[in-house]
Amino acid sequence: MTFVFKSALHKTMCGVAAGICLLVAAATATAQDNRLFAPEVKVQKQDYAEVRHRFRTKLQRQGPAPQDEPYHKAPSGVAEVEFPSGELRLKAWISPEALEGGTKLPAVLFLHGGFAFGPPDWEMSQPYRDAGFLVMTPMLRGENGQAGSFSLFYDEVGDVLAAAEFFSKQPAVDASSIYVAGHSAGGTLALLAAESSGRFRAAASFDGSPDQQLLYNGSASKPGVHKEVVFDPKDLSELQVRSPLAYAGSIKCPTRLYFSDEASIYFDHPSRRLVEVAKEKGLDVEAIQVRGNHSSHVGHAMKLSIAFFKQSIGARSAGLLAQRVVPEPQPSLKGNTTFKLNGFEDAFTVTLVGTFNGWNTKQLFFGKENGQWVCRLDLAPGKYLYKFAVDGQWILDPENPLKEHDGRGDTYSVLLKTR
Repeated sequence: MTFVFKSALHKTMCGVAAGICLLVAAATATAQDNRLFAPEVKVQKQDYAEVRHRFRTKLQRQGPAPQDEPYHKAPSGVAEVEFPSGELRLKAWISPEALEGGTKLPAVLFLHGGFAFGPPDWEMSQPYRDAGFLVMTPMLRGENGQAGSFSLFYDEVGDVLAAAEFFSKQPAVDASSIYVAGHSAGGTLALLAAESSGRFRAAASFDGSPDQQLLYNGSASKPGVHKEVVFDPKDLSELQVRSPLAYAGSIKCPTRLYFSDEASIYFDHPSRRLVEVAKEKGLDVEAIQVRGNHSSHVGHAMKLSIAFFKQSIGARSAGLLAQRVVPEPQPSLKGNTTFKLNGFEDAFTVTLVGTFNGWNTKQLFFGKENGQWVCRLDLAPGKYLYKFAVDGQWILDPENPLKEHDGRGDTYSVLLKTR
C-alpha cells in the first residue's frame, strides 16, 4: 500500500511543496496588488549550449532530490531501462515497442513534474502513446534513490540530453523525429533542453517556469521554504542559467508553451515574454493559454501538443501514427455505490482508484450524466479508501469530508458503507 499512497502524493503535490506548482501564491497575487511582475532575469545574447559548456554550478548542498519517493518497479506493459549520463546510470520507463525493432516511429521524451518519478507520471503521458508515439520518461539524478546530486534545472538538463541520446538509438525509434515535452518542473527542463540541443524536432512545455530570477529572487518571489534551491539564490548567474527566458534566443526547434488560465504570474507573463524574445530572433515559438489549473489543463494542452507535433511529421510517419487506434474506455455506470465529481469539464478521462480495485487506474472509468462525472460499482459493506484520477492527476473527493492520513504525508478519501 505504501507504493500507491506515495505515488498519489507525488501527483497531488507535484507542483506544490514538492516542486514547482506555484498556484497557492498566485491566488494571493491579484490585480489590486499593484505590483510589477515583469520578468527580472536578464536576457542573454550567448548561445545556451555554449554557456553550459563553460558554466559550473556551485551547489551549497549536495544530495538527493527534495521530494521523497521510492523506486517503483515498472508495471506490466511498460519496460524499464538504464541509460548513461556521464558517470551515472539512471533508470527510465519506456514503451516496450521501442526496444523491439521494426518500423521506425516518432517518439516523445516526456519529463515528469515535481522532483521524483511515480506511476502517475507515466499515466499522464498516455495521450502520446494513444496517438501512436513511443514514449520514454527518465528518472533524473538524485530522484527515487538514484545516484547523483540534485541541482534544480542544471545538471538535470544533461540527464535529459543523455536520455534523448539513448532513446534515439532504440531499434523502433525514428531518431529524426524525437520530441520533448514536460509538465511543471519537467516543462522547465523541456525548454532548457530545447535551448541546449538541436536533437529535438519540436518541444512542448505545460506550465513550465521560464524565469527563476522572478521566482526565487524577484518582486514576485514565491513564499515558503524552498528545499529545491541548493545554490545561492542571490547569485544571479545561478538563477540565470536555470531560466529559459534568459536564453530564449537559443531555442533550437519549434516550441509551444502551454500555460493554464489559472496560472500564476510565474507562468503567464514570463511565458509571453519568452515568446516575445524568441520571435525577435525569428523563431517558431508560441505561448498558448489553456483552460484549467496547474494540473487540470494538461489533458487538453497535451492534445494540442500532439496536433502541433504531427504538423512537423512527414506524411509517411503521420500515416503510421494514424494506424495505431486505441478504443475508447467504457464507463462503469452500474452498481450499488455511486461516486460523483462536479466540475473538470475539460478533463478527458476520470477514473476511480481505491482499495476496492487495487488502485488500478485503468479499470473504473467515469462517464458524464447531467453534466457530472459519475462512476458506479458494486461494493459490500465496509471501509474503503479511494481517490479520483483526473487526466492522471490523483485528487481527493471534493464532496467527501471524510479523510484519513497515512502518517507519511498523504491523505485519501474514506467511504464507510453500511449496507
